[in-house]
Amino acid sequence: MKNKLIILLVCSSFLLVNSCKKDETPVPVAKVTYTADVKPIFVASCTPCHMAAGTNPNKWDNYTMAKNKINVILDRVQRDPSIPGFMPKNGSKLSDAKIATLKKWMADGLLEN
Repeated sequence: MKNKLIILLVCSSFLLVNSCKKDETPVPVAKVTYTADVKPIFVASCTPCHMAAGTNPNKWDNYTMAKNKINVILDRVQRDPSIPGFMPKNGSKLSDAKIATLKKWMADGLLEN
């Protein structure tokens, strides 16, 4: 009788613990796209030099060019402002959130739209 009671108690405990688990269905996270997420960062932070009318030949308002240069862009915006080549030139360092958006864009496959 004592063994049956112990088995019943263990089984009940197991069922109780498993019934309290949260639903672990992953919530889909939106992918970062150039048009919606990345271009606004470039327009706000890289104007006027890297835009169509700017003096720099690298135009970040051009999807193909930005996509092809993402490694260079990430290198430059992650540098310490005192290091040569830091971007944005004469500007403030991009926020961690903006840099994370650029990294996620790359990780998500450099989607345009």
